Amino acid sequence: MIVSENSNTNLPISNGKLAMWLFLATEVMFFTGLLATCMLLRESAPFPGQGLPHWPNQKTVHVEPWLGAINTVILICSSLVILLSINALKANKVSSSLFFLGISLVLGSIFLGVKAFEYKGKFEHGIIPGNIGESLPGMSPQREKLLQQNGLAYVRKVQAQLRIVCSGVTNENLKDQTEAIKNAYSLYSLTLDGKDSQNDYLRPLSPAQLGEKVNLLVAEFPQLHLPPAIPNGNLWASCYFALTGVHAIHVLFGLAFMLGIFLKGLFGNLQSMEGTLEVTGLYWHFVDLVWLVLYPIIYFL
Repeated sequence: MIVSENSNTNLPISNGKLAMWLFLATEVMFFTGLLATCMLLRESAPFPGQGLPHWPNQKTVHVEPWLGAINTVILICSSLVILLSINALKANKVSSSLFFLGISLVLGSIFLGVKAFEYKGKFEHGIIPGNIGESLPGMSPQREKLLQQNGLAYVRKVQAQLRIVCSGVTNENLKDQTEAIKNAYSLYSLTLDGKDSQNDYLRPLSPAQLGEKVNLLVAEFPQLHLPPAIPNGNLWASCYFALTGVHAIHVLFGLAFMLGIFLKGLFGNLQSMEGTLEVTGLYWHFVDLVWLVLYPIIYFL
């Protein structure tokens, strides 16, 4: 078989770019499956009862769209800046390329910092998978029965938290406490078996009744950090942390690659890393694109 001297059997892109495109193809399938699973879980979530929302709204789960908007702008800017870094390196402007790469590193770190701040708020408000009560007054008896295990676990969590909050508080020194402690102590008493002034037995609050009172209490005194009661709240929290957590890990890997290139350019030869920088930029654009899909789903739907 005769092969022409002018024939070119090479691919039009480098091996590194080809490998990255193949990797990103698998990542697209991964994120598509993850998003589809979360959306399916949301749509198939059981309806809690008459007058109760089917899915937690942003205010209930303490989601702030403006924080997500800030992170969206940050990622878009970082994606633009890394492109400027690649173009500067191609033009042999090493110092400019290094400068832009450093800015992209800082912006990506700020993105993770904002996300850590959001996570901190979720933990402070008890919006954690498995920690949220799901029973509220108005649910059907069948639905409340299905949530019996969740309800019992929720009552124990609230009791334990109130016991810590009210440590050292007695009927004698109650008048000297803050309003938050007074209300917490009153609620703690309602979760226990006891007797009233007529020596009649007082039944402790049911999980639904406790959830309603806890929601009212934390709305007025958020510093108590009691776990709320939110229908389908555990499912929402699981989807939220799965989507944002996996994306944050991808951001962290991208920053690690950029940091390696930045240090190589700072103490070595950045021009030898041109192909690696291009491949990293391609990965970073993908991370940015994924966030543009996640942002409206998490913060508005």
